[in-house]
Amino acid sequence: MTGMSRSFIDRLRIFVKAGSGAAGNPVVRGKGGNGGCVYLEAKEDASLEKLLQNNPTKRFKATHGMEASKRRGQLLGQDGHDVVIPVPPGISVLLDTQNPTQSVNTPRNPSVPIKLGDLDRPGQRLLVAQGGMGGIAQTGYLGSPGQAHSIVLDLKLMADYGLLGFPNAGKSSLLRAVSKANVKVASYPFTTVRPQLGHCRYSDARLISLADLPGLDDIYATYSEAGNILPNQATADSSDCDTPTLPALRHTNFLKHVERSSCLLLVLDASGFQRNQYSPWRSPLACAYILMQMLERWSGGFLLEKPFMCVLNKIDLPGVEKETQETLKWLEEIQSPSAQAHSGLSRELLPSYIPQFLNIHPISATKGTNIAELKDSLRQTLDAIELRKHASLIQRRLKQEFAKDDALLFDRSTTYC
Repeated sequence: MTGMSRSFIDRLRIFVKAGSGAAGNPVVRGKGGNGGCVYLEAKEDASLEKLLQNNPTKRFKATHGMEASKRRGQLLGQDGHDVVIPVPPGISVLLDTQNPTQSVNTPRNPSVPIKLGDLDRPGQRLLVAQGGMGGIAQTGYLGSPGQAHSIVLDLKLMADYGLLGFPNAGKSSLLRAVSKANVKVASYPFTTVRPQLGHCRYSDARLISLADLPGLDDIYATYSEAGNILPNQATADSSDCDTPTLPALRHTNFLKHVERSSCLLLVLDASGFQRNQYSPWRSPLACAYILMQMLERWSGGFLLEKPFMCVLNKIDLPGVEKETQETLKWLEEIQSPSAQAHSGLSRELLPSYIPQFLNIHPISATKGTNIAELKDSLRQTLDAIELRKHASLIQRRLKQEFAKDDALLFDRSTTYC
């Protein structure tokens, strides 16, 4: 399995234009051909990088229909040819409603994209521009124009597990250990600057995908005990955050790539984390709380509803082995008030909802300690999650069928003879 290319693109704006319907022929009452349509089709080997490379103008046009002709003996004009654009699975398609003459959105005229649909599985198709109808008698034998607009292709990685953690926690080393992916690993923070995708292969050819995301920055390192941002660390965008006393979230757009993950995997450094020499040291327990709080702020709590697993990495470091058991104990009791108090964090830095970890694994990604057990747990946990999803889907379908039966039996009007 290979990682993402250096020119990784996860958002692309393109222009699509369907063909116009051709004119009919009133002399022979011929119908004009319909204009071609523009479709998006999810393909396994497609990518937004390839799409941009093959179409640098980012404009896609279908052909127009052919006119009905008495001279050519065509009572039915030929339809225009459709255009099919290959895109990778995991694409959300948004209709760009920005006014071309308006360079800046204002509160009175904001640009609100309209979602056209999702393409999650290879082979799925989505109509993004409808071709015009050919001219007939009812339209005065005039063809209608095809749709033309700009759309935004927003890619969200389709991975079973999303790896989250602070910089230098060992996420890339973990991805390499379980998937043999060729990812960049270094001892300095922010080594991963773009999402990396790897697959964990099992002996029976089962594949589990994992997405390694860039490390989240500890934006609360400059948060004082009094609940204010330190004067020398204030940022210009701090006024835009949802909580006035907390720093604004920064560089978190990549979190969209875990929205479709079945499970989130928190990777914690067993020795803790410290942003720099002037920042406070965070214990692994405090790191878990802060990561959850940032996920809650970014997603409005949506991501915290997903299942969570935890990996305590770098247990082979000197002086960490003695503290590992105590750290595991607190992580298992992460929902308890005593664990929250032990973290040393103020209430503002704790999430309002704290999910319980399904599994907690102490490992060393570089030395391979407990990696085999982790791989088995990844599979068992994912199988259990998919089984619950399948059971929930069956329950919803049964309720829908029962509702139809009840409507058929009890919602019929009484007929009197």
